Amino acid sequence: MVRIINIDASDTLTDTECNDFKGTYLGDNSFTTLINEDCDYICEGEIVFKFRKKKFKEDLLTTAWDNCSKMAKASRGRGAAAGPIDPESVYWKKRDISWMKKWSAVYMVKDRKTGEMKASKMKVNNEVASNPIGYYGATKGLGVDLPCRLSHYTKTKFNDFHNAIPFFQEISKSYEELMPDKFISQMERAKINEYHITGTPFSTITINKNFRTAVHKDSGDFGGWACLTALEENKYHGGYFVLPKFKVAIDMRHGDLLVCDVHQYHGNTELYETDEDKEYNDNHPSTLKDNLNIGVLGLNNRFSRLSFVCYLRNDIIKCGNVDWHRGINKFVISLKDSERLHKWKDTEYKHFEAVNGKEELTYDCESCNKMVSYHNVRKTPQHLGKTGCFLSHLNMLKHIVDNKINKVIVVEDDALQINQLPESLSSCETFCYLGGFIGNKKITSKEKIVVEHKQGINTLDEKYRMLCCLAYYIPRWEIAEDLYNKLMGLKRWRAIDISLPNLLPETKYIYPAIYVEEHGQSQIQNHRINKHANEFYEFK
Repeated sequence: MVRIINIDASDTLTDTECNDFKGTYLGDNSFTTLINEDCDYICEGEIVFKFRKKKFKEDLLTTAWDNCSKMAKASRGRGAAAGPIDPESVYWKKRDISWMKKWSAVYMVKDRKTGEMKASKMKVNNEVASNPIGYYGATKGLGVDLPCRLSHYTKTKFNDFHNAIPFFQEISKSYEELMPDKFISQMERAKINEYHITGTPFSTITINKNFRTAVHKDSGDFGGWACLTALEENKYHGGYFVLPKFKVAIDMRHGDLLVCDVHQYHGNTELYETDEDKEYNDNHPSTLKDNLNIGVLGLNNRFSRLSFVCYLRNDIIKCGNVDWHRGINKFVISLKDSERLHKWKDTEYKHFEAVNGKEELTYDCESCNKMVSYHNVRKTPQHLGKTGCFLSHLNMLKHIVDNKINKVIVVEDDALQINQLPESLSSCETFCYLGGFIGNKKITSKEKIVVEHKQGINTLDEKYRMLCCLAYYIPRWEIAEDLYNKLMGLKRWRAIDISLPNLLPETKYIYPAIYVEEHGQSQIQNHRINKHANEFYEFK
């Protein structure tokens, strides 16, 4: 049974009264009603929140924990939510505070040029374990203009993020079930462009770890509605989600779901251990191995509470409409039984089956005899793999030609999309790399490469070359035909990334890179782990 609570506006606090709580911590005296059962909470006919206990299956929660438990990284930018500055806390005792007001502070830093101490330019908050994953809108500041993009941590831990998507999709399904009108309007907004998590109306997930938020309102999200849930390790009490305006608290625990208007002031009560909790936790040490000396609030506990706030950033709409590239045909080259292929499932990328050189070719086959390799690898599986990769791209070009397909993006299955396609690509009339590594013309050269990029389409200086065929764009099938004929006309073949640039009249590439090489095991060289993935086209 779902408990229905209807209240009158006369029973609530005013906005002015609530504002007095901003940046402060709430206690048990801040509420008169504690919700720990399925509940719809309504004020004057308007839904304030819907709460459901044990909404998600345990196997899904386990998957979410395995992939998300280390995603809550330290942040100093959570504003009032981070709570009042305590100069005696571990974090602030390490710093010389020059200015402090409520939840913000400025501290002294050493000038890199003069060596003299000066006040930092940034106002920072208490350091808490809180990190957004998913998409950011375009940002400007500190001399850098960044486009709409995946957050840095999402890019670097993409496999974890990707593996957790079914969990976020299940949250989305529950959102649709509980609040269909809000869900539909948010989903329609999200679908304006591609900057949202697949199958959800969420662009961003904020993950908090043991973060007792002080009173604050969320901002920068669409519509004010968010979905919240939690995962837990070991035992604790408290941590109630409080809406002081309504004098109500929700005991959201492991696998529960709260759909709430987060534009209302809210915060959490203290998370603490009872004697019984301490006895249990003594025998069940945390698996997260927290460093208790770094001063991040909440990390001096032996229990772990991960909370998830799922929402759609309002500025995502400014990332532009993607209708201009709806007609692009996207292909991923992959072995049919590759584990890498699963991440492309249910995407707009069509699978183009790669040639498994190690299983389908022999050392004496015509293609293998045509492929050049160093003498010490000529009779090794590496040679077969390199030949298979070449034939895979060659077959891809032929497929484009045979079917006269225009506007084609080709990616290898270890590509990781970190940025969205820029509109400038629509004006590109020639072959264009969408990711890769810039190297010297002479591959054996160890000269440091410094390349100046402009945002958008660039022409690579003739003294450099683009290495790897990770991702590229072909605007017209005639270009593919020209490349195919030239490759077939070569007396000797080299690796596809070596052969292809030599056949191009000029090398175009998009900056910043749309795709990078995902870290992992090479399917050509079994011993090599890719270490070059970055968004700047340069070797690290």
